[in-house]
Amino acid sequence: MNKKWLYPLLHLLAWTLLAISATRDFMDGYAARPYDTAWVNALGWPPVIAALCRVLIYQAVSMVAFYTAYAWLAPAIFPKKRYGLACISVIGICTAMVATRYIMEFWIARPLLHFDNYFGRPVNPWWYITNCIGYSYNYCLFGLLLSFLIHSGRVQQEKAAAELAFLRSQINPHFLFNTINDIYSLVYQQRKEAPEAILKLSGILRYTLYEENRDSVSLEKELAYLQDYLDLQRIGAGEASHIDFRIQGDATSLNIAPLLLIPFAENIIKHGVIDDPRQPATLHIKIEERNLNIVAENHVKERQKDPSGGIGLHNVRRRLELLYPAQHRFKVEDRKTQFRCELNLTLKT
Repeated sequence: MNKKWLYPLLHLLAWTLLAISATRDFMDGYAARPYDTAWVNALGWPPVIAALCRVLIYQAVSMVAFYTAYAWLAPAIFPKKRYGLACISVIGICTAMVATRYIMEFWIARPLLHFDNYFGRPVNPWWYITNCIGYSYNYCLFGLLLSFLIHSGRVQQEKAAAELAFLRSQINPHFLFNTINDIYSLVYQQRKEAPEAILKLSGILRYTLYEENRDSVSLEKELAYLQDYLDLQRIGAGEASHIDFRIQGDATSLNIAPLLLIPFAENIIKHGVIDDPRQPATLHIKIEERNLNIVAENHVKERQKDPSGGIGLHNVRRRLELLYPAQHRFKVEDRKTQFRCELNLTLKT
């Protein structure tokens, strides 16, 4: 469901249930105290229709109380805490409630429905004002509560979005620094692989430029990006690179958060032994329907290529918590000389 329509639908559902409840209460009262509803007989309408009309009249007062608190008072409190404006809003809300109830009772209910809530007795103005506030104040509190919940939800969404943007901004510089260093080495050595490496880097930069800020990308593109990354590393390392990279399954029609898989390969390159054919690093990806399983395993080298490190798999863990809170299992095993991490992720189509 589109989130833009979620809150209005919840409001409509809540008020519909309140109207049904109020109508039921009125019908119970009609059966128990017919003298209170003699106006229904005089009106000549079916009791249910008359009851619904009366309910709508008083629901209008409740809705004014709710939405004035929701739209006037709450913004003055959440999040800026402008208490002077809040006091003015309270006065405005009380005035709106009293005015609405007066209009509904004396300009609509009495002349059109022949319903007199006071049985012709005179009404004391001060009593009328306090009674109106007492009748509707709970709806004001309900409006404040809903506004607070919505505000809190939006704050959390904005915080998560900002954190995701920050995490993604950390990925590219880290990757670029390593890759540019490797290409510089190729160019310096005048290796014939240098043009191919530059071409692959261009494709990788194009991917990050156009796909990084998307909420999701096709899994096929993400895997192609990962393949280009590893090819670039092989070009730089030449015959000294021994990484067993395999993809099994069909990635068609599946989507994934962009740049989520690259830290698995990056961690192997930075911290793993990749120059020993007897113990190659492994990066295996298996796709079964909507389930993605990725296993990265390598022997840990004693001297790190990049001691300063980066966000790496900590980034992956945090992004998974934010983007796939109940759709993943992420396990890391660090045995000093052997490192293994595994991700099981349920993807969307």
